[in-house]
Amino acid sequence: MDWTAYVKACYQPTMKLNEYRGRQGWSYSELARQVGAPHATVARRWCLPRGHKDRLIPNENYMDKIILLTNGEVMPNDFYIRHD
Repeated sequence: MDWTAYVKACYQPTMKLNEYRGRQGWSYSELARQVGAPHATVARRWCLPRGHKDRLIPNENYMDKIILLTNGEVMPNDFYIRHD
């Protein structure tokens, strides 16, 4: 079975965090403030593309805050599954 094709067929992409941030007109500092992150650099690293050496995935605590902040428009899978 081709799992990549299966996941793409089942997965309904929502939105990447950086897209949400841009749509809101927020800086990385504002995004960090909204979720209680200690610094804008943390939020910026969450927004980096897959494969970037500095990219971070939010921990469970921040992931919950991101889901609530975005009303589910950004979900955990958006950090793991390619959108292209």
